[in-house]
Amino acid sequence: MFRRTLLALLGAFALLTGAVPPLATAQAAPAAPARTVTLRYGPYTIPKAANGEHGELPNQIAVDVAKPCESCFVTGFKPNLVYADGSNANINTGPMLHHAVIFNPAAWDTVCGGPRRVLASGNERMESVFPAGYGFRMGPLDRWTLLADLMNHAHEEKTVYVQFTFTYQPVLGSHIRPVVPLWLDAGGCADSTWDVPAGPRSEKSRTWRSTVSGDVVHVRGHLHHGGVAVQTEDVTTGRLFCRSEAEEGGTPEFVDHHGMTEVSNMPSCGGSPIGRIGLGDTLRITASYRSSDEGFTDVMGIMHAWVTEG
Repeated sequence: MFRRTLLALLGAFALLTGAVPPLATAQAAPAAPARTVTLRYGPYTIPKAANGEHGELPNQIAVDVAKPCESCFVTGFKPNLVYADGSNANINTGPMLHHAVIFNPAAWDTVCGGPRRVLASGNERMESVFPAGYGFRMGPLDRWTLLADLMNHAHEEKTVYVQFTFTYQPVLGSHIRPVVPLWLDAGGCADSTWDVPAGPRSEKSRTWRSTVSGDVVHVRGHLHHGGVAVQTEDVTTGRLFCRSEAEEGGTPEFVDHHGMTEVSNMPSCGGSPIGRIGLGDTLRITASYRSSDEGFTDVMGIMHAWVTEG
């Protein structure tokens, strides 16, 4: 289903002087203050769990959804899944944010082609904050499409909203260096999922030869239940950009009524910069899982990195 939805999105892709006063030393303009906005998308009603299976609302697509700002730099974001009253909706009460991906059909994805994968999250809901002085630019022609895949551990249907809180600065008056995302996916661009065989440990890797050069400033990871760690390294230079180790059930919200846990923490990596990639360098992403007697189906191993342009 995830593959068919992504392929459909890919197939549908179409389509800013004043004089300095005569001072002995010119003073730089103060940086524009950061602003914050919280946006909700939905509502989504997830079917109840039944017959030993989770309720599912798979791959819901919403086009031209609200953006946090116009002519601005987004400097951070925090994803969540909430009820109408704003309280967290997590597996302890049923709902699970299996994944949410925001695409920009007006920009080309550097790694995968097609509409740009702007940002994403799973149920770990980790906040991303770019180092001071970096952000991704929002332009007036950008349009956002939201893909949301939701599950429900409870035995009654649940109505929820996908929520993102953004920090941003207007372009005018800011001193932000723009970054662009790199979608690094152990499962591949068209179909991010694979099956983990039974056994104590399993790894899956994929490489990408860089078509860009620049400084890597932020990397975040995503794994499913049973995930151990995901990492991205530059094979050409031997530099490890980020290794994110998964924690499950770290707080009660991430434990369902059967005692099953989900990923509750996946630390991101940041720096000014973390390191640099060069044109033609080979990047490798590796996802590792601890399995069970039955193995796992439809797992993911993704790292979303942001790199300066040029």
